[in-house]
Amino acid sequence: MNIKFIDELILDIYIKKELIDNIDFNNKEDLQKYLKKLFKILKNKYGVVIEGFYDITVYVDKFYGVVIHMEKDDIEYYDYYRNQVDMRIITIETSFLYLVEDIPKYLLNKVDIIIIDKNIYLKIKEELSKVEMMQLLELSKVVFDS
Repeated sequence: MNIKFIDELILDIYIKKELIDNIDFNNKEDLQKYLKKLFKILKNKYGVVIEGFYDITVYVDKFYGVVIHMEKDDIEYYDYYRNQVDMRIITIETSFLYLVEDIPKYLLNKVDIIIIDKNIYLKIKEELSKVEMMQLLELSKVVFDS
């Protein structure tokens, strides 16, 4: 799991598929239970306290896993929402792109190459080995917003 803070109200949580194999992200009840567990992990392991109202978008990619994009509503909730979380959740099935500077030769048959504004993106079209995926992640920036 990797956490990226965009600012004080927005964060992205990157979770590889190996950590979420048994979760049905299209089932709202399962997703809410998973998010509650995730919030406890964030608090206990990383010191990140989630409370208040959040718009949550869950981007699901069958090759990578998920990115959970969380935006906290900036409204003051006083004591009513202290230690409570309310959320509006949207799940989006998508294919992540990987922004790279160079295209690794070992991936040529397993990815589609997309060029946008002189930037090179790779889109995975078949399952990568764990080693190939780790190498790709080291060489790239994951782009998930559809």
